[in-house]
Amino acid sequence: MAEKRYALDLDNSEWKEYIEKGLDEPKFRADQICQWLWQKHTDNVEEMTNLSKPLRDKLAEKMDFAYPTLAREQRSQDGTRKFLWQLRDGESVESVLMKYGDRLTACISTQVGCPLQCTFCATGLSGFVRNLSAGEIAGQVTAIEKHIGREVNNVVYMGMGEPFLNTESVIKSAGMLNDPKLRGLGIRHITISTSGIIQGIKELADSGLGVRLAVSLHAAEDELRSFLMPVNETYPIAELRRAMQEYQAATGDRITIEYALFGGVNDSVERARELVRFLKGIHVFVNLIPFNAVGERYEKPKAEDVLRFRSILQTAGFETEIRSEQGADIDAACGQLRRKTLDGGSVPLEAPAYSLTKKEMTSEKRQEKAGGPAPSRRRETAPRRDAMKKSPSKPSGGFVAERGRRRRAADDGLPSTKELPNAGAGRGAAERGERPSAERYRSGKMKEARPSYRGQGEGGETPRFERRDTPQEREPFQKKDAFPKKTSDGKRRDDKKGLQSPSGKGGTGKKRSARKAADTPQGAFSKFYGVSRKTKRSKKS
Repeated sequence: MAEKRYALDLDNSEWKEYIEKGLDEPKFRADQICQWLWQKHTDNVEEMTNLSKPLRDKLAEKMDFAYPTLAREQRSQDGTRKFLWQLRDGESVESVLMKYGDRLTACISTQVGCPLQCTFCATGLSGFVRNLSAGEIAGQVTAIEKHIGREVNNVVYMGMGEPFLNTESVIKSAGMLNDPKLRGLGIRHITISTSGIIQGIKELADSGLGVRLAVSLHAAEDELRSFLMPVNETYPIAELRRAMQEYQAATGDRITIEYALFGGVNDSVERARELVRFLKGIHVFVNLIPFNAVGERYEKPKAEDVLRFRSILQTAGFETEIRSEQGADIDAACGQLRRKTLDGGSVPLEAPAYSLTKKEMTSEKRQEKAGGPAPSRRRETAPRRDAMKKSPSKPSGGFVAERGRRRRAADDGLPSTKELPNAGAGRGAAERGERPSAERYRSGKMKEARPSYRGQGEGGETPRFERRDTPQEREPFQKKDAFPKKTSDGKRRDDKKGLQSPSGKGGTGKKRSARKAADTPQGAFSKFYGVSRKTKRSKKS
């Protein structure tokens, strides 16, 4: 019996050719099959009900529709999920599902193992087995979507293996994910990452596919990069830079630089300046990745070193971000889960951090939803409220922080709460030895601390609460003494005197006007401020 053909390896044009020539069926059946496989996530031919029964029998006999089988799964507290898929021949590859807000990004593999032997990667420690077909690469996305019950928003080729050592299958799988008749994922939502295979970068530029390119650099100097990534001995840093410039000239696209930071190895200021010199003249986005430890060979970088590294790049004008760490509590880095499984290590299926579909909910959660009303929260929170009463939380900021011990010593001489008119409002404050809240501003400062200009009672300033309750006892403001009123006859006499000079004759000139201003009778304004209006006006001029 001939071996069955893998259905996921066929794109829409190949399906049409196979349906018309191989099965003698009309071409529109190809669109129906692709829709079942890639959009409705159906890998069982018997569920494709809009196909005729004879056609379904032919397809079941000649085609293999099975998605990759889930062998193991790990779930992180931050929502990251790690999948180990078993392929048709028994080999296994990894995929990671990362959650960024409402968006889901799938990181998929292109090879079983990896031949590059990067010193920091767990995939290379397991050796290289074989390349994946286009259907096995793109099938990881459909398998993830079927398992979680929703579609992913982005796909990155950053899993196990080097994509450009399997360039033909990688480019074909990206086209299948982008095809509207298959998965229909936007082309700018697909990113292919390479460790620096120059021939693959050129082929991607010539393909005109339009996906994003990411380069795993990790060092901008040949000696260090060759130590971290032996592929640098075949494709040196100068040739890689030239290939990046040619790719950008051909496509006009910005390149993403993946730079993993290893503590004490490539996170120094000198390494950052080397990276600035290497990237000069290239339009890039730098993604700094704090190392997720594999074994004990490298250490995680210090936070201050990561921030300093980013600051140098941003000061030089490069857009730089620090990738948020995800999946640190699970084996989220490439090859970790597969390596543990191959070595016979125990990798239990972690309890789900969240549930996306009804099928994924545990039996306990379904029982809680189907049961009666939820238990009252008051029983759980009552002990917490009692603890808060016994030891009130310490406030933060400004004057509010001074309500504690520093204030109590100064408040000992204050009248008791019972003696105050508004004693009921400040009962809790009196128990703590403080002023009631009515006697404090919102900032926490005592109201008596502010000066008052409303007059004082016997023995000093009248307390504010007494002034507020007895406003009728205040001494009225004597306006008559400060602003004496004049009759109309008095005003006329003053005006006549002001118009006459000391000699009885009118005159002009600066000296005579100055004498006239000095001899002018003082009005209410002059008596209050101690200066005449005219002399004050002359000073301003």
